[in-house]
Amino acid sequence: LYPCSEMEQTEKHIVITGQMAVGKTTAADQVAARLRRAHHDSDEDIERATGRTGREIAATDGVATLHRLEAEVLLSALGQDEPAVISAAASTIEHGQCRKLMQERAFVVVLVAAPVTLRSRALSADHRRDIPIEEFESLIARREGLFTQAADVTVSAEQSPAGVADAIVAAYRER
Repeated sequence: LYPCSEMEQTEKHIVITGQMAVGKTTAADQVAARLRRAHHDSDEDIERATGRTGREIAATDGVATLHRLEAEVLLSALGQDEPAVISAAASTIEHGQCRKLMQERAFVVVLVAAPVTLRSRALSADHRRDIPIEEFESLIARREGLFTQAADVTVSAEQSPAGVADAIVAAYRER
């Protein structure tokens, strides 16, 4: 594993966010391992709590219900005392209380990638809802300013997962 100081163990959460399928979970897994922290993932937390994937919830209960659950699991993770690495669903950036607590309690990393990259990645996973490229572009446009406002750092996800994790850890240590 990677060395880490006691100071890193006692500081803020690290929230990794960005559009759906940008690679938040993959990056957060690697960052958590390097910093020896727990990893809270919104998709996994929701599935553990409900027994259903986000795709299933969106299809049966609606996207608004899925987004409410995504906000709840993020707020719960941010409320924990032990600093962790948290992969936060993209929708949470539109939730005022989520944005406020992210900025207060976390070092916020926003991952970015081209819409075509996001769409390709989204289609390769069963737990994500199917979104047409036009909707991806609309979501990016609607959320881009909110992500920029919340970000302590923005990292390109158009590189290897290890490269993404390296950039996040370096930015966190330099803050």
